Amino acid sequence: MKYILADVINKGLKESAKFLAYSYSAFIICYFILKLIFWDRLWIIALISTFIPLIFFPTFLLPIIGLSVIKKRWFTIISAIACILLISWLHVKYFSPAPINITDSQPSIKILSHNLSWHKTQSPTVFKLIQKQKPDIIFLQEIVRKHTERAFTWLKADYPYQIGTPPVGILSKYPIVSSEILHLAGHPETQQRAIIKFNEQEVVIYNMQATGPWLKLSKKWRFLKIPVYKYDKRSPEIQDLVQRVERETLPVIVAGDFNMTDETQDYDSVQKVLQDSFRKSGFGFGFTWPHGWELKLLVKSSNWRLNYPVCRIDYIWYSKHWGAKSSSVLEATESDHLPVGAELILLTAARL
Repeated sequence: MKYILADVINKGLKESAKFLAYSYSAFIICYFILKLIFWDRLWIIALISTFIPLIFFPTFLLPIIGLSVIKKRWFTIISAIACILLISWLHVKYFSPAPINITDSQPSIKILSHNLSWHKTQSPTVFKLIQKQKPDIIFLQEIVRKHTERAFTWLKADYPYQIGTPPVGILSKYPIVSSEILHLAGHPETQQRAIIKFNEQEVVIYNMQATGPWLKLSKKWRFLKIPVYKYDKRSPEIQDLVQRVERETLPVIVAGDFNMTDETQDYDSVQKVLQDSFRKSGFGFGFTWPHGWELKLLVKSSNWRLNYPVCRIDYIWYSKHWGAKSSSVLEATESDHLPVGAELILLTAARL
């Protein structure tokens, strides 16, 4: 009886593994086909793309299942080729930084950007982070009055030039020539545009906070509602930003919370006019969100924190006038976003 039961369980596990392998393979093939045709125009593709490259990782299990369970030569060969292609893609996109070579005579500027997540991040934490990193310009999103009253005041000696207009703020060691509040595409989200004087050169900076996507229940039939991924407010904001950057004649730096991953069409639009500092000089996936989310388990008194972000939505971008020396994701604060930093080199000056 034991042997029969063990044989049934073993057979069931093999059939389950076979089913999952075929289903996953079909899922990935359909994803690529639909992305090629629709990209972000199809909401389900936009949602899946949010979790790339994590969704691709099970590909590495397919050759093992092909050899030990499916035992079909064609499946094993195709899945092995898929693994090679995936490794190549990961290496080129995430693990091959190309920081710029510089000389001591070229002026550099250190940038820090952080979404404080409203009241979650304490002012002493902000102060300690900035004191440790010692950036030249700081871009803050989702700030509240307590940050401007406390952290901004404590940092006044090192950062005398400040624009603290919740929910966004900029602190700078360099003079701020002018500043303005933006509402890209006429939406409620608040952004900032300022001009600073760096190394006798005027530089345009944008502090970015894009509208975040969300899952919304949509009624498809009389008695059925399904969750739909909504991101239609973010795209007009990104297009507005792109058009503004295209009109700029001075060196540009754009930093902040874009609420998009690098697999979106919105990312592709920004990449056409600016360069991603982390993609150029950072190493790894650079995930920044969500950090520290509390996930309630079956027992209400038991909590589990998601301390490993799965998306990169915070960026530091720059125009052709700059080069990226380094870029990294910094240590966590109380926020659900990780701060990001970069050091940029001014390559070519623009006429004032």
